[in-house]
Amino acid sequence: MAKPFPYLLYSALSRKSERHHVDQLDRLVASGAVTQAAYDQRLVRNQPKRPKGELLWLHAATPYALRPAMELFHRISEDRPDLSGLITIAPDMTPPAGAEDESLYFSRLPEDDSTTIRRFLARWTPDSLVWVGGRFRPNLLRITRDCTIPAIAIDAPNSTTSLDIPLSIPGLRKHVLGCFDHVFAATTEATLPWRRAGIPDAKIDALGHLEEGGRAPGLDEETLARRMAEIGTRPSWFAAQLERSEVGEIIRAHKRALRRAHRLLLTVSLSNHAVTDSVLTQFQNAGMTAVALDQSTPIPESAQVVIVPQADGNGLWHRISPISFMGRSFGPFGGIDPYPATAMGSAILHGKNVSDYTTAYARLAAAKAARSAHDGYELGEEVGRLMSPDQAALMAGAAWEVASTGTEVTDRVANLVQDFLDLRERTEA
Repeated sequence: MAKPFPYLLYSALSRKSERHHVDQLDRLVASGAVTQAAYDQRLVRNQPKRPKGELLWLHAATPYALRPAMELFHRISEDRPDLSGLITIAPDMTPPAGAEDESLYFSRLPEDDSTTIRRFLARWTPDSLVWVGGRFRPNLLRITRDCTIPAIAIDAPNSTTSLDIPLSIPGLRKHVLGCFDHVFAATTEATLPWRRAGIPDAKIDALGHLEEGGRAPGLDEETLARRMAEIGTRPSWFAAQLERSEVGEIIRAHKRALRRAHRLLLTVSLSNHAVTDSVLTQFQNAGMTAVALDQSTPIPESAQVVIVPQADGNGLWHRISPISFMGRSFGPFGGIDPYPATAMGSAILHGKNVSDYTTAYARLAAAKAARSAHDGYELGEEVGRLMSPDQAALMAGAAWEVASTGTEVTDRVANLVQDFLDLRERTEA
């Protein structure tokens, strides 16, 4: 099929050989501006072997799109456990530490020349593409379309339908947007460029952004009932995934909060359970009655602090406690994901160091669903204030509202991707 004139014009004005990109990246690697891993990804060299079976390709065009794309993949893989995922990101982005596993891979987008793009598609042979967050690549999307790979576009916060190119080519955007099979736009107004591109109304949904959120973690209902009975009417708060160096501030906070509620119980989970004994001793040396639980140990009435077993999972204690402090945030650790706690109905407190989840905490703070503390003194004051059930309930309700926003989009996209994968499977059978 002949290329539309805007594509021909773009190709003529932007034509660069693979050699040009290699030379440019060689200079960037030599200067330290680009890592060797990023170099290999952008040129599709020395890449991991493609996993067997179906592979879903998701592209996160902006930092705001990255975690929503990850959550979407995990949502789809719940119903398709053998599915593998490839998340591509812009050259200036970095994948979250520890996010890659045996079923999910990360890579920078290939350079924008047809040779490299075709090598990328031949290497990964994706079964479907989900493009999140705009900043569209004309050559990549045209060649993907030529390879009959079904493609979905989804709006993310702060995304637009702009092209990720340094040129302005009249009419090009219309043809690039027409490469998609289905579109999820944030608003009715945001659907207009897609309609102008010729996407049928039946293939366009205005459901809102694809946003990061939280699915409630699983928990054992019998264990929940038993632990709640053991705690009874005592007020409680939960400090999740603490680092050893944060324990001193948590002790300070708990002592402060105990002045307002002398029966207050603190439950603690540790980021590294190998330090349980030393943390237990630290609480005891601070004059607190502290115990380390195993799964069968009941919570003593006299305990002021309990260190919970790893096997219970944090979800159980987020559900039990109306207030959760997000650990790894009183030191240079980057914080932890707050959404599992919000999905379980817990109000969120945290320290200032949440750089790994900046967007999540910003959304929660804007909705008055989370509060931050500089140190243990401030944390203790916040815990004391939230001892009022009305205050904790207001925060928890706001947090749940934030976490659940976008769930409809995620579920709708997940169902459509399942349909695309099923159709492709039947076609290739």
